[in-house]
Amino acid sequence: MKLKTIIFLAIFSLTSSRAFAGLSVTCSLFPVYDFTRSITGTLADVKLLLPPGIEPHEYEPSPRDIKALNDSDVFVFTSVEMEAWSAKISLPHTKKVNASEGIALVNNDPHVWLDISLSKKMAKNILEALCSVDPENSSSYRDNYDKFCERLDEIDAKFMNMKKNKALVFAGEFSAGYFMRRYGFDYVSAYDGENEPSVKRMAEILRYIKEHKTRYIFTDTGAIPPVTREISSQSGAEILTFATGHNVPDTDTTFIGMMTENYHHVQEAMND
Repeated sequence: MKLKTIIFLAIFSLTSSRAFAGLSVTCSLFPVYDFTRSITGTLADVKLLLPPGIEPHEYEPSPRDIKALNDSDVFVFTSVEMEAWSAKISLPHTKKVNASEGIALVNNDPHVWLDISLSKKMAKNILEALCSVDPENSSSYRDNYDKFCERLDEIDAKFMNMKKNKALVFAGEFSAGYFMRRYGFDYVSAYDGENEPSVKRMAEILRYIKEHKTRYIFTDTGAIPPVTREISSQSGAEILTFATGHNVPDTDTTFIGMMTENYHHVQEAMND
């Protein structure tokens, strides 16, 4: 092999291994991950810390995860209430970004992103942090943020304008309180947060479904809880998903796509 070829290959190897020179950003949960990549576009390497299928409330970072966070320029998390472990780790060279900074939580509930007006505030917190770390690309970040917010406004308006002629029945873990308050839906929940319903509560839910001739019940994406299957079996109500964004099947999913699917499912229940 000629000397020039050898030198070229050596240089190519070095440059290709360092082809990406932008920010390295690690995000805890799917919503902040999607907000971040929507803002950065191709200007950052954005990674999702929790892989698909992991229960976020039970997650604790491994030594490998801690190393990944320390190797990142920026770490974006939802809130201390959502990721309690985020307050316990030391990241001396990584900028930590609390995406819910300045948002008043209701009953300490951290699922604020299901209110799209609060999603925009979270995205704004992420934007300002990225601009402070990488001012050179701040103009591009702000342009991307504005375009992302336009799309958020569109789905927000759809939920606002949707007819609300009946209560939504949730037969899985309930974490959509911010959504219900923002858009004015009435709802009935079998679960008390993450607590499975008692025998008495099961009887109440089944009676409600029968009396109101409810055709659809809702649960989060992922594995359908046995309680939800039981309610569906006994009542004849069909199960629809209402994705909360705790986790997603893969990173091809987008927050806009998730909320659009939620819109169609809620609309189906309302039009019944």
